[in-house]
Amino acid sequence: MALFDAQQKHERIVARLRGWPGPLGAGILEWYAAAMRRWAPEQDGVTYFGATVRCDPVDTIQRMILLFKVWEPGVSAVIEANLRPGDVFVDIGANIGYDSLLAASLGADVVAVEAAPSTFGRLVGNLDRNPDLGCRVRAVNVAVSDRPGELDLYEFGPSNTGATTTIAARHGTRCATVQAARLGDILTPAERSAVRLIKMDVEGAEPAILDDLLDHLDDYPARMDIVIEANPQDDQARFGALFGRLRDAGFTAWSIENRYGNGWYLHWRATPPRRLDAAPEQRCDLLLTRRDTL
Repeated sequence: MALFDAQQKHERIVARLRGWPGPLGAGILEWYAAAMRRWAPEQDGVTYFGATVRCDPVDTIQRMILLFKVWEPGVSAVIEANLRPGDVFVDIGANIGYDSLLAASLGADVVAVEAAPSTFGRLVGNLDRNPDLGCRVRAVNVAVSDRPGELDLYEFGPSNTGATTTIAARHGTRCATVQAARLGDILTPAERSAVRLIKMDVEGAEPAILDDLLDHLDDYPARMDIVIEANPQDDQARFGALFGRLRDAGFTAWSIENRYGNGWYLHWRATPPRRLDAAPEQRCDLLLTRRDTL
């Protein structure tokens, strides 16, 4: 009970600060978040869709869930708008399971793929905390790649577990060697045939996975959409070529508004995705679809 009381305190503070002028409320919230990072213990948080998630306030994702009951609200809105009962949602880079639990709450069947062993343990723990949702999720501890084998993982400390990557050029600290597999080998034929939405947030490894997916696009339904964290700054030429391949395959790209500051979360308002006619040059979240309109 005390842990839920703690989140209720966070919620009261956030609700009060929403009524303050933007910079002032955001400034106080930055101070409060810093105090949480330093002193608050691990605690259970409840998301806006009712899932219980174990949260370490040191980590950005988990702290945002404690404060705002949501992570990446624009992406959450896209997931809500596109999933129906019986759809399959593939969560590549599932982290602690927030998006997987959201999809399960909408009646979708979920394949949650997380490479980092320690993060995968937290994912499984959160599925166990929500048995009515976890029963819809198949969790897989593997790194998605364009070929089978092994990949090294690199981390950036406890404050940003979501930044863990297989990309050595990002200069993280090597933390594990994990099995890698193609997406088509991870999914069962039944799962592949029912995929409605793939979310892919794997910190720079997206181009290789997307190239492999495009090579086997006929294995997936025409109505399948993809949400990715695009990282064109890693290799502009490669991402530009990938963007061209996606366009040639019939996909259009829509930018999803997404920032990570406490002030932005405090005053977030839903905005529709914006269509892009050219490849982005900076990191952003994209919805890729072969539909004419959203």
